[in-house]
Amino acid sequence: MTVFCTYCSAEKETSTGPLPALERYRSDRIRRIHQAAQSAGCGFRILSGEYGLIDGQAPIPWYDHLLVADEVPAQAALLAGQLRQARISQLLFFTLPVSVDEKLAPYHEALRRACRETATPLSFVEIDFA
Repeated sequence: MTVFCTYCSAEKETSTGPLPALERYRSDRIRRIHQAAQSAGCGFRILSGEYGLIDGQAPIPWYDHLLVADEVPAQAALLAGQLRQARISQLLFFTLPVSVDEKLAPYHEALRRACRETATPLSFVEIDFA
């Protein structure tokens, strides 16, 4: 299965209790990538520094966690397991360039490692909107 993916958002719905990821994250970018995935007939995931690859309908609680470099090995292992379990055959990651947002570097590296480990083709699609 080919999957469109983008990173999570610091802006979140603060309601208590779990919400579907597409409702939890307040991000036009996430919604636009989700719509593009649907139009292309592809799967969709959100890359979370806390939960890894999240389906847009997966319920998640409110959290505040930014992935940092020291967490990359553990995150890559989590992602590799999720790639295998979901049988993702190709991942298109929609992202701002790291040169625009340095905080994305650990997310990029964790994805690279996980896809290398699972032999999952990974393409970075640079976007110009956050």
